[in-house]
Amino acid sequence: MKLYSETKITVVGKAEPTLSQDGRTKYYRVAVMQNGQATNLSVTEEIYDSIPDGLVEVVLVTAFDDKYGSFKADRLERVLSVNGRPFEKSAPAPAAATSEKAAK
Repeated sequence: MKLYSETKITVVGKAEPTLSQDGRTKYYRVAVMQNGQATNLSVTEEIYDSIPDGLVEVVLVTAFDDKYGSFKADRLERVLSVNGRPFEKSAPAPAAATSEKAAK
């Protein structure tokens, strides 16, 4: 059985992805801290790529699988702050503005 929970946690770093022994699968981990305790947490590539650098406070949906005794991040709900400041994802520049700059 899998148990899911929303977990508010601080990501303090991203480990370099590692390859499986057969070289077919990449594994992604982030260093996290909560209530003075720190550990590494397995995440998907999508979550790994979505977390900006710095001290990042996030809300993750985490899953504990009792069959395998594993605990991992299932999905990223939202990024709350980066380095103590509220997170605002910057919008990409409009295509027209980008084209105008390229033409000049």
